[in-house]
Amino acid sequence: MAIHQIQIRHDETEDRLLLRLSTTDNCEFRFWLTRRFTRRLWGMLVQMLEWDQAVKQQVSPETRRTVLDIQHEGYSQQANYTQEFEEPAQDAPRRMPLGEAPLLLAKAKGNKRDDGVQMLGLHPLQGQGIDITLDTRLLHIFTRLLREQVAKTDWDVNLALYEAAQEAALARETAPRKLN
Repeated sequence: MAIHQIQIRHDETEDRLLLRLSTTDNCEFRFWLTRRFTRRLWGMLVQMLEWDQAVKQQVSPETRRTVLDIQHEGYSQQANYTQEFEEPAQDAPRRMPLGEAPLLLAKAKGNKRDDGVQMLGLHPLQGQGIDITLDTRLLHIFTRLLREQVAKTDWDVNLALYEAAQEAALARETAPRKLN
């Protein structure tokens, strides 16, 4: 099963983002992203963007940022943002493996496989979630969709590529150390 379409939109009533994923095998998954979860997810997504070999091999931070900017602009332009999210036909409804009601996300995990493909795990506090396979292009498109929708909220959250990377690095540096 591969991703067919991704939609992220702000729901003013819920004051959350609704993430909808449809797959090529006619399934749909729906998730709520809170402000708090989105802020935490963003740092991890930026870190995943930086795992790309072309970015990672750069020595200077400025060059890494430049390569990341070029990739982000290039890959982000490859998606069709004007196409509406396809609603299922009444005679062929989509399967909803996790149910019709959106699940409230509480946990996310990013992993990089040996072949360079990245996995994004999205899970509620309890119960089943999904693991999404993201190539570099799809990861950049997903981050652009997320940034655009957060910008439409009144959350006062800045999803910048570099500030999130700096915060993640600072968190790693200031993490408490254990002594045995």
